[in-house]
Amino acid sequence: MPCAGVTAFHGLIARGGMDKGDALLVQGTGGVALFGLQFAAALGARAIVISSSDEKLARAKALGGSILINYRDTPDWDVALMKATDGAGASHILELGGPGTYDRSLRSVASGGKIIQIGVLTGFGPKPDLARLQWENADIIGVTVGSVEHFAAMNRFLTEHAIHPIIDRVYGFDEVPDAYAHLRSGSHFGKIVVKL
Repeated sequence: MPCAGVTAFHGLIARGGMDKGDALLVQGTGGVALFGLQFAAALGARAIVISSSDEKLARAKALGGSILINYRDTPDWDVALMKATDGAGASHILELGGPGTYDRSLRSVASGGKIIQIGVLTGFGPKPDLARLQWENADIIGVTVGSVEHFAAMNRFLTEHAIHPIIDRVYGFDEVPDAYAHLRSGSHFGKIVVKL
């Protein structure tokens, strides 16, 4: 919670101002993405989820996802997103991927929208063409976790909306190699916990 949860809260709510009626794009079903999805659902924002797994998309729908795109089946997920939003795009984007997703995020951002830059999971590489930000009057908000104040505000929000972190699996300390293997597999949905 003090890492993935606060990162999503800081970027989307404290700085991004996400609210009812907004549209959030989350990339994948990891910890930050699922906190973002739950925050959007609690606020009455529409959540757009991309994943390579139909099973994970079904689970995301149960948490409040309303537009679900399998990017393996639909590599041009930005085009699908724009079509599904009648050309409006996403007002908030949790940008997790980096070079592998950034150009598509730029093409998906709504006029006046915000790209919450929190990760570079696809590594470092070519720089995106940022011209569309100017055309759309959109912003990039860089976020690295958050403050103690963000953590306290997030905990109040979690309590008010009865939100609980999504835990994929809990491992004992003697099972750490298995936990890492499960993480590497990419089959998890939410966080993997090692119990000390």
